[in-house]
Amino acid sequence: MEQKQPNKDYINQSLVNQLAESNMKIAERDALITEQYQEIEELNEELDELKGQQINEMDKDAEKPKKKQEG
Repeated sequence: MEQKQPNKDYINQSLVNQLAESNMKIAERDALITEQYQEIEELNEELDELKGQQINEMDKDAEKPKKKQEG
């Protein structure tokens, strides 16, 4: 008994659907990576600002005893 060959149109449509699904997963992953990268950049900027504020406060605190000793 000879096996019937699958319909080539169905095979092609199946492959198109598989590629589309794979590409969608890649696009979603790339979007998530981009969002996370932007969030990291924003957090790094915030961290730099906070470091600068802390350094300024520490510098002011370091100046206070000097002024008291000089006075």
